Amino acid sequence: MSKAKEILQKIENSIQDLTELKIQTLMGNMEIDADGNVDFKTEQDVNGSVSRINLVDGDITTQMTETFYKSYPELVQFHQSREAQGNEIIEGNILALKTIALTLRQLFEEE
Repeated sequence: MSKAKEILQKIENSIQDLTELKIQTLMGNMEIDADGNVDFKTEQDVNGSVSRINLVDGDITTQMTETFYKSYPELVQFHQSREAQGNEIIEGNILALKTIALTLRQLFEEE
């Protein structure tokens, strides 16, 4: 399989998997592991909000801890603004992948 065809297949697989966008605004104590990855420390309370946007039917589900909602109204608003940007992000990503896929398909057909 040519490199262009491999890339095209990966893009096509990615497009098929784009059914949900997950937006997270989380707070807690973080640590860096040996590989330099940052994540929350284990066995602690994490506060925040998580939203999932289903791209097929347009449903948006948001879960939020009570502490986060009551204590950090400015972060709640930030999360809501990120939710609103979600659809724009999705549309842009899908359009970019489509453009790349069409370009690669044309290149593959010319080979």
